[in-house]
Amino acid sequence: MVPKIALDPRQQSMLGFWQAERRGMSVPLVASLDPLKFDREAIPYLIVADILNDRGRVQYRLIGEEMVRRWGVNFRGKRSDEMFTGDYLDFIERGFAQTRAERCPVYSESIFRWNDGGWIKTTRLLLPFADAPDTAPSRVMVVQVFLGTDDFMKVPEIRVLRQEDISGRVLTRLGGKSDLETAARG
Repeated sequence: MVPKIALDPRQQSMLGFWQAERRGMSVPLVASLDPLKFDREAIPYLIVADILNDRGRVQYRLIGEEMVRRWGVNFRGKRSDEMFTGDYLDFIERGFAQTRAERCPVYSESIFRWNDGGWIKTTRLLLPFADAPDTAPSRVMVVQVFLGTDDFMKVPEIRVLRQEDISGRVLTRLGGKSDLETAARG
């Protein structure tokens, strides 16, 4: 049995937006990315990126205020390979590549580290959007939230969320600060 994934309420609301905008398509259109339709509580936690290739290289278009605060820099206009290196670059780009290849949301969690040695657990929900129906996703909206240090996880994970997962078999709402269950791909 695959463990459940507990989404933060901001991730859950943006997943609901994504599902509503699909309108029978595998992924919603880029044209549906209207900030007036977004959950206002989620906006500071959003990242929007253009997918540049099938390997998951992206260029960041929009960085929410909370992301700028956490990262200490607004990386709008930068590519993923300009921001990250090594294993972390591979991990980040793998999430985008899976989102594009699978044409469905991807959930990931990892440890976010600062240069001063601090760390915090972070979770990301990657939501794909396409330029036209039945084409590969060209843009991804990321809803990234940060959890307390008592929610430490040993290894980063990435999980593709298929329709049956979204419809309630795997996803649950995040309750208390230690309710996040790690997901093992099954």
